[in-house]
Parts: sequence; C-alpha cells; structure tokens
Amino acid sequence: MELGLWSSVAIVLGFSILVIALDEYVAKPWRHKKWEQRAQSGDKEAQELLKVARSAKVYHE
Repeated sequence: MELGLWSSVAIVLGFSILVIALDEYVAKPWRHKKWEQRAQSGDKEAQELLKVARSAKVYHE
C-alpha cells in the first residue's frame, strides 16, 4: 500500500490532534492534582507552579 500526500497529511493531523487532546484532558488535570498535593505539603516550587498555571488561564471553568 502506498501513502499519498493527502493520506499522509491526514495521519499527521490526526496524530497531532490526538496528542493535543491527551495533553489537555488527561495530562493537565493529572499534573495540576499532583502540584496541588505537593503545594499542600509545603513545597514552594509546586506552589509557584500552581500560581503560574492559574494566572495563565484566560477564563475560569
């Protein structure tokens, strides 16, 4: 089977959307929960990371 230009573009585009969606809906919430747990235990670096992450949001959910 030979891949044409459009099928290659579709594969790359689909993979990119999948990676972005996984980061947005799986990795980001997990990362924020981990930072919150570390911040509650007194970790200064985690508190700073949470502060930066919260200030980067344009809207609140």
